[in-house]
Amino acid sequence: MPTIIDRTPIHDDAIGWSRGAINYARGEVDPPHHHAQGQLLFATKGVMLVETDRQRWVIPPQRALWIPPFQEHTYSVLSETALRAIWFSPSLIALCEPFTRREEVHVIMATPLFKELIGGLFSAGYSQASQRTMAVLLLEILSETQHISAELPMPVDERLQRTAREIIANNLWDMPMEILAERAAMSERTFSRLFIKDTGFSFRAWRQRARICASLDLLANGIPVKQVAWMLGFSGQSSFAAAFRSILNATPGEFLPEQKGFPAV
Repeated sequence: MPTIIDRTPIHDDAIGWSRGAINYARGEVDPPHHHAQGQLLFATKGVMLVETDRQRWVIPPQRALWIPPFQEHTYSVLSETALRAIWFSPSLIALCEPFTRREEVHVIMATPLFKELIGGLFSAGYSQASQRTMAVLLLEILSETQHISAELPMPVDERLQRTAREIIANNLWDMPMEILAERAAMSERTFSRLFIKDTGFSFRAWRQRARICASLDLLANGIPVKQVAWMLGFSGQSSFAAAFRSILNATPGEFLPEQKGFPAV
């Protein structure tokens, strides 16, 4: 079970928001659940995989995830993670008219201002009124911050989904598709066709995306970029960096652990 640092306080409409901080060990899983409030997930350190029905998002400290009220989700932890969660009441969300994507699960870039506001909401140095203002401003920022893709779609077909999870869990990055299709008890042609149908990516493109997602775990644990490239089977650091940038629009170095601390809670 995760270690609960700060239990979620119950808030009324006069307050409109609440916070929670949880430390997770690598490999822990939070089972499917939902909240009556909108939720903003942000890891001050570590990497999470958050899943809904058919979608999967990779959330390192440079990213945050918005989850609308009553959206069922689960998340698993790729590395030791310090999670910060902010819940917003529907009435407070409604005050932010520019927030047009309030009903969509989506990833945003965690800008310096975003991180400062998150830190302020967990600090004892501000009054309740000031923190409510911060919470409202955070919603305003959600309506303006760049939305980015960190999604790794998983196949619907049970055979393909089992194979996809095995690839990620066991680092089967170089295993030929012919062998993987045989393991899934289907022809190579059917394997390829269903993979595109279920994920929107060719198997080769999906596996490259999954490999980059897997690299976030290694980077989050402070493993040098050159070593990560070698561990994941890239021909060199430059080829790894090029693939990384093409998928996440950032350099691997930007995903290394940050030195800045956050308020203890």
